[in-house]
Amino acid sequence: MMRRALSCAAAAALTAIAPAALADRVAVLPARGGTDEAARSAAQAEVARGLAALGHTPVPDSALAAALKGVADGVADTTDEYRVVSARTGADWVLSGTVEPAVTTARVELTAYLASTGRVESVAREVDRSKEAQQTQEMLAVLLRPEGVGVGELPWERPAGAPPPAAPPSAGEAAVLPPVPAPPPAPPAKKEVQMAYPLGPERVWPAYSGGRRVALSASLGAAVAAARLPGASGSAASLVGTARVAYAVSDRGLELFAGGGGNLVGPFAGWIEGGARLMLTPSLTPEDDAWRAFPLHVGPALHAGAFFRSGAGVVGPDGATYRGDLEVRPVIGASLDVALALSPSVQLEAQLGNLRWVPSGDGSLLLLGATLGAGARF
Repeated sequence: MMRRALSCAAAAALTAIAPAALADRVAVLPARGGTDEAARSAAQAEVARGLAALGHTPVPDSALAAALKGVADGVADTTDEYRVVSARTGADWVLSGTVEPAVTTARVELTAYLASTGRVESVAREVDRSKEAQQTQEMLAVLLRPEGVGVGELPWERPAGAPPPAAPPSAGEAAVLPPVPAPPPAPPAKKEVQMAYPLGPERVWPAYSGGRRVALSASLGAAVAAARLPGASGSAASLVGTARVAYAVSDRGLELFAGGGGNLVGPFAGWIEGGARLMLTPSLTPEDDAWRAFPLHVGPALHAGAFFRSGAGVVGPDGATYRGDLEVRPVIGASLDVALALSPSVQLEAQLGNLRWVPSGDGSLLLLGATLGAGARF
C-alpha cells in the first residue's frame, strides 16, 4: 500500500509540473492601435490572462524592455525585429497585438512569431467586450501552436450549431489516409545530337554512327618501306588500295572492322587484318534540348592480321627470273583515323600514319603511309 501511495504521489507531482516544463516562453509586446489607452491596457491584460490559462509563461517586462532597446525605433513590427526580441529574451514566441475599440466591441488582431521556424501568422476578430477573456483565449489557442493557424475556417467563424472539426489522431494512432496512386514512370531522357552535316542538318544518335551501325568503305593511298625484309628488291614506295567492313558496337564511337588491301603499284604484297578504333567527336557540346556537333570524328585504330608477299626472285640457267614461293608473316599496325560525315549514310575517311610492322626471324618490314577514301553506312 505504501508503494502504491508513493507511486500515485509521484504521478500527481509529474502531472502538476508537466505543463510548466512544457510551457512556451512568450514575449508579449506592448499593444498598439487607436487612441484609447484604457482599451489597449485591457486587451494587454486579457492576453496575459489567456497565456496563463493556456500554460504559457510571459517574458518579464524588464527583460522585454531591455530587448526592445536593440530595435531601432523601439517598436518591433517586422520579422527581423521579432527575431531580435526572441534572441535577447529567449522567447519561443513573440506576440504583438493591435486594438481598435468601438462602443461595445473591439477589433483585436494578434500576430505571433515562432522562433524555431521564423513563421509569422496573425488572426483578427471583433471581440465582444462582455466576453473579452474567453474570445481572446480562443485566438491565442489557435495562434500559439506549432502547426500554426492552418487552413479553413477559424472556430469563431463556424456557423452556430455546426459540429466541430474532427480531432487529429493521437500520437499512438496512425492516421488513415487514402492510398496515393504511384506516379507514372518518367519517360527516358531523349538522346539526340543536332548534327551539322554538310548535306543538311539532322538529329541523330549516336554522334558517330548516326544510328547506322554497319559501314562499308574503300580507300586509296601510298606507303613507303622505312625498313625492308632481307632479299627485297625494287622500289620501297607503293600505291595501295584497301577495303573494309565495320560495325559500331557502342554509342561512344567504338567500332570493330575487318578488311584487307595490297599494293596496286610497286612490290607484290598484300594483307588481311581486323581491329578496332575509337572515333571521338571533339565538337560535341550539350544544349538545352539536345547535343550539338559538327560531324568530324577522330580517333586511334589498332589492327593485326597476316601479311603476304612473293619470295625473292631467282635467275634460271636461261637468264629468266623466277619468283619465289609466297611468304606469309604476321602484321601489327596502328593509325590515326579521321572521318567526315557528309550525311548519316555517307562519309569521307582518311587513315594517317598507317604504321604496319611485319616481324620475321631474319629482319622486319616497317611500312608508313596514308590513305583517303569514302564509305557508306547502313
